[in-house]
Amino acid sequence: MAPHPSQLIHHKKEAHMPEAKEVFTEIENRIKSHPEKSVGLNATYQFDLSGESWTLKIANGAPELIQGPAQSPNTTLIATTDDWMNIATGKLNPVTAFMQQKLKVKGDMGLAMKLQGLLQ
Repeated sequence: MAPHPSQLIHHKKEAHMPEAKEVFTEIENRIKSHPEKSVGLNATYQFDLSGESWTLKIANGAPELIQGPAQSPNTTLIATTDDWMNIATGKLNPVTAFMQQKLKVKGDMGLAMKLQGLLQ
């Protein structure tokens, strides 16, 4: 079983925040390790973080991670890099982040909620 993204934080004297690429790669691996959760899902998620974009395409349940923006995302998630890393590593609840406007969602809200289910 793939580790939860929160397990990417190495505990030394100070906690190390993983790089965005590490977290997105772990998200891709997590989806691959539980294919039953994404069966039949076809979606393109774009993540707009502080100065960078990432795309997660899921076609027939198979994820593909791309650094850069999507041509036609179904759902775009917008956050600062720090807030996204806190969401992805479990330090910040995504619903709380949304309610506090630390996470904005454009497009299909249902697919955004589906993504949350894929990552649990």
